[in-house]
Amino acid sequence: MVTEGKMNTSLVMEDSPEVLHQRLGQLNQLRKSRHFCDVILQVGSSEIHAHRSVLACASPYFFELFTSDDDRKTAHEGRLMYKLSSGFERDSVERLVNYVYTGCMEVPDQLVKTVFIAARKLKMETVSRACGEHLVAHLTPESCLSVRAINGIASNAALVNRVDEYIQQVSDLVQVTRDALGIPKIQVSVIHRTHDEAAITGRALCNLVLEWVKKQMVEEDLHLDLMKEKKHMLYLNIDNSLHDCSDIQSGDLNDSDMVQDYKKMSRKLSQTNIKMRRKSTTPQPVKPRLMLYSRSISDKDDSEQDSDWKLIAYAQVSESSWVAVVTLKGSVTVMSVQQKMGSSSPTHTPISSRPASVEKVDYYTVIPHMSSPKCATGTGNLNGHLLVCGGYDRGECLRTVEDYNPEMNAWTIQPPMHQGRGRFDLTVLNGKAYAIGGCDGSKELSTVEVLEENAKKWSSVAPLPLARSNTGVCSLDGKVFCIGGWNGQYGIKQCDMYTPETDIWQTIASLHIGRYQAGVAAYKGMVYAIGGCDSWNCLNSVEVYDSRLDTWRFAAPMTTPRRGCGAEVFKGKLYVMGGSDGTHSLCTTEIYDLETNTWMPGPSMTTCRANVGVAVVNGKLYAVGGFSGKNFLNSIEYLDPATDEWTNFTPKPEVIRNGIDNYTKRSGYRNEENSQAVESDGTQGSDHEDAVEHEAVANGHHVAENGCNGLPNGVHSIATNGH
Repeated sequence: MVTEGKMNTSLVMEDSPEVLHQRLGQLNQLRKSRHFCDVILQVGSSEIHAHRSVLACASPYFFELFTSDDDRKTAHEGRLMYKLSSGFERDSVERLVNYVYTGCMEVPDQLVKTVFIAARKLKMETVSRACGEHLVAHLTPESCLSVRAINGIASNAALVNRVDEYIQQVSDLVQVTRDALGIPKIQVSVIHRTHDEAAITGRALCNLVLEWVKKQMVEEDLHLDLMKEKKHMLYLNIDNSLHDCSDIQSGDLNDSDMVQDYKKMSRKLSQTNIKMRRKSTTPQPVKPRLMLYSRSISDKDDSEQDSDWKLIAYAQVSESSWVAVVTLKGSVTVMSVQQKMGSSSPTHTPISSRPASVEKVDYYTVIPHMSSPKCATGTGNLNGHLLVCGGYDRGECLRTVEDYNPEMNAWTIQPPMHQGRGRFDLTVLNGKAYAIGGCDGSKELSTVEVLEENAKKWSSVAPLPLARSNTGVCSLDGKVFCIGGWNGQYGIKQCDMYTPETDIWQTIASLHIGRYQAGVAAYKGMVYAIGGCDSWNCLNSVEVYDSRLDTWRFAAPMTTPRRGCGAEVFKGKLYVMGGSDGTHSLCTTEIYDLETNTWMPGPSMTTCRANVGVAVVNGKLYAVGGFSGKNFLNSIEYLDPATDEWTNFTPKPEVIRNGIDNYTKRSGYRNEENSQAVESDGTQGSDHEDAVEHEAVANGHHVAENGCNGLPNGVHSIATNGH
């Protein structure tokens, strides 16, 4: 007997990939229109609405977060809000959320890094792996350090090894470290007892410094931010251990002037940091968000913290200085190490923090400060001295004048100007210093004063055709040029030329862009007007004046817009340093190469300085005073041609007087350029003729009102402020 069975009539249906893709698109459209959304991701001031179930499928981090919070949600709450910390960027999170809903993502090159960081935090491994491979595959000398510094990249050993290998193979590591923006920098001077000790290899020296930094951060619990705030001075014991010169006991026979100055500045900086920490611990009120349960997603993930201490690469900058790329507790840092010579050293590592004996550092001392903190001064080279005139000192525009003698390492008060004068510029021509325009605290000035070498007082010459402040001046071919400026209402285009023989000002061709607080310098027979402000915007444009044709043309723009910068010719190149980008005071410098019409980064100053005065004296480029962003400054520093680094330490006067040959043999500096820079007779290097073409720079302090009044208040600064 045959039993008929029932036939299987089930319907089997499967959507095509096109339909699935369409459905994902519809789901994403529901998200964008905020239909059925039950979660909000807050990134800064922006909100991204989404569905918890969808996010949880793509991100294990979100799954764990939503699961732990699910029981906390009440019937009165329609949505949960999660505030993402400052480590996330809105564009990156938005792209990741779109990817979750669509399965597709296109990331512009400039966003790959931030998408990688966000994907790492949200544990979206597929995305983070793809981003990491892209970053490594497209490494360049300009990007390699910033890629190595990405938080979380060190957790992928294979990836980070490829980055380290690339950094080690970079041909110009010195330039790469200068270009690196946002990478912490630590400066260290190491004092050696003998030339044999100074012969230590660069790798060994950098490793010694790395071990010392590690000890400070681990055993002394010092944060990296504190380590980079000053230039550390260390001494090398016979047992090859490094110790801070602050540990030298006061009154010890070997406690030199240089060490005492270093200890004083270290104490001041320490006191400032204590005050800053106290202020930062003040609790701030937080306003609750009604009707929404809010939870913050932190940018800190302990599982991503890389605690390695590693010397990645190093390169020699000069005979006695190195630059290294290291990781300090996982944080990529640029370490600058300079060698100096001392006459003696302890024979053992001190047990306490105050050893009884330490080497005597006889050769260097700190450059003394000016009489008062000030910015917007007139600065120039008059008879081999650094002349600093007027400026603003938090209370008034000044008449005072002082000059610094590099050979004596001392300041001398000079005859005051006839009137208070700030936000002006100064140039030197044929042994005469010209102080031009500016403001007296209430109005712009048209007056011009002149000081001759060894004169007892200032004299007046023909006034400017138009009163102005924040102008830039320079001298070229026996003429004085006054470029642009501020007339009390806006940045002006007017330019004028002064002929000393006739005592007459003549108006010349106008700038293409009205600008004030520009850096102005004479270079290779032309007048350069660099950066500045056009009344509203901080400028990076550069204009060049040809006096033979009476015309202005544009040159290559700077990398960074800046106003209140200094401009000078040094070592045959045009240097621009400091200033403000409209938000922050700058430490950076840029160097213009006429042959290639390009700007390249130069060594950064030890202190950020807006409205800085600059001048070349005895083959050294000096930066004077200025505004750090918080404080008016009374410190000065110079760019040492031997090491190509900024410093506020100088050889002692008696070392110079006793003979440069003996000094160079004992100190280890044997290159010809450094010898020329410190000779006792004031002889300057071969680049001196180019370097003294221009003796002035646009100064002045920019304020919201752009007038003579309302200059910001500040406090006394510490000369060893770091980057």
